[in-house]
Amino acid sequence: MTEEYEPRWLVLDGYEDEPAAFGVPPYVGFHIRYLCGVLEEAKIDYRYMTIDQWRDFVTRKGEKGVSKLLSGIEGFACIAGAVVPGKYLRGTPISLNEMQKIVRQLPSDMPAILGGWAIRGWRQQGWNPLRKNLFLAVQDTDATLFHFLNTSQWKHQRRNSQQWTKWAHLGAKSKAVQFHPDLGTEVKPGPLTYEVEVYQGCVRYKRGCKFCIEPKKGVPIWRTPQDIIQEVKIAHDMGVKHVRLGGMTDTYTYMAEGVKELEYPIPNPEPIAKLLHGLRDDERLEILHTDNGNPSIIAENLEPSEEITKTLVETLSDGAVLSFGLESADPNVHEANWLNCDSTQLKSAISLINKYGRSRGERGLPKLLPGLNFIAGLNGETEQTYQMNLDLLNEIRGENLLLRRINIRQVEGEGFQDIPQEQFLNFKNAVRETIDKPLLLELFPLGSKLCNVHWEAHDGRTRLAKHMDEEHTSESCRGKPGITFGRQIGAYPILVGAQYYIPLESQSDIIVTGHGARSITGVETNMDHDVITQKQLEAIPGIGEKSAWKLISQRVKRKRKNGNDSNYENPEIWFNESNVEWSDAFGQFFKII
Repeated sequence: MTEEYEPRWLVLDGYEDEPAAFGVPPYVGFHIRYLCGVLEEAKIDYRYMTIDQWRDFVTRKGEKGVSKLLSGIEGFACIAGAVVPGKYLRGTPISLNEMQKIVRQLPSDMPAILGGWAIRGWRQQGWNPLRKNLFLAVQDTDATLFHFLNTSQWKHQRRNSQQWTKWAHLGAKSKAVQFHPDLGTEVKPGPLTYEVEVYQGCVRYKRGCKFCIEPKKGVPIWRTPQDIIQEVKIAHDMGVKHVRLGGMTDTYTYMAEGVKELEYPIPNPEPIAKLLHGLRDDERLEILHTDNGNPSIIAENLEPSEEITKTLVETLSDGAVLSFGLESADPNVHEANWLNCDSTQLKSAISLINKYGRSRGERGLPKLLPGLNFIAGLNGETEQTYQMNLDLLNEIRGENLLLRRINIRQVEGEGFQDIPQEQFLNFKNAVRETIDKPLLLELFPLGSKLCNVHWEAHDGRTRLAKHMDEEHTSESCRGKPGITFGRQIGAYPILVGAQYYIPLESQSDIIVTGHGARSITGVETNMDHDVITQKQLEAIPGIGEKSAWKLISQRVKRKRKNGNDSNYENPEIWFNESNVEWSDAFGQFFKII
């Protein structure tokens, strides 16, 4: 979309990151799409921008450019939903300061709606901007905007089931998808992952975890498999290839039985199987992942949970992760914060997932593993809590059970207690050193192959605006000095670093050559020995700087003597002629003709 385009509304994607919703690139969230769906239904033209695109626009165009853009539109809408603290590599959610500045820049009479759980949080912190025709939505932003467009009145609204389906389907072909910077092109697809809402609410809506927003959404409201499959089909028509099933506090309770009556509702294998297999029937779908699982539900309903687990392993892409929210191994913390999973239930659930999910798939990753969440600062916590947490992790590893990742966060919000920083840091460091490192070595052993790593940033882990320039994306940068960071597409991918430049927004397979604290280093496979650079050679274990220089020097001499057409038949001949000892282990890095 050109900057000269003059739409009627501006839709700003401030990104969402909730316990059951991803919307930070490469993900596109569902709430922003529903908002666009409302405008699509009303046939109101609009411009979609991510907050990162907005930042870039401000940098390039300055205040005059911003004023010109905003003076040419009739309305403004934004979703700010980042409520889960985390480190972002490909995009950064909008901050309160940024939002305040944008609000001040809006023309005084322009209708503006701000929604998402971050908005609610800022309101609770006392943010209440005094501005005419500005509305802070605390229910469904899409339904609230729909009401305004039809009545010219701001009023908090909830969408009904018919509206949910309509706006989800319209949102699937909206500008939030078609113009998302991560969609890419047919020739060069991007890593965009379409987050689809399967249901909203939580089975623990009566007495859910005190720190979590999901129980506040009420009793679960399910979407049908047919409805979701149709939405994803529309997204595929727009070029989407990757999908994550979101909105679910627990994959195993999708259309579960006894939600209103039972403490542990009974999982229903049939609808989730219908959904997953139905999605897989479309050959355009590549990566399919899900997110949360409730280990207590699994442990208390092992038979139906086992059936669902088999379905997940059959249909999800390898590298899938089920996030388990234990939060604390301390029974006192468990009781004080209304947690519903104890250590025994957790180990039972982890064992079931490991039974079927630890085998490796075509991308080189275990098919399905649990991820484990701990939260510090919950009520009832003592210094001994951290030792209980560590003891539990040691028990899990002592039983040879695998975890894909361990998240350790500090609680946010009011009503919780101070965190003993020394004990917290000691616990975190102990986990990283004694649990994470051995897990990393086991999950990504030296010499193993990972397929389809998508390269995202040079020299730093976070993608910057400059990384979209030709000098970072063209083939001419390959092999130059520097570091390239990338990840496989999917939920909770491992960060991969290569010790030379690789064109960004490209993909390649790598061999694992080293391990960091929570990342790995790798070297590409299938490299051409006739064009490989010294830096690429140095990155191959067993070659080193001196041998790499000898190899490059010999290749240059040969070309000078015999012309550019005098290529080596294979790398082994090149090594021998350069007086560098050849190892069969080198063969996995080269293109062998």
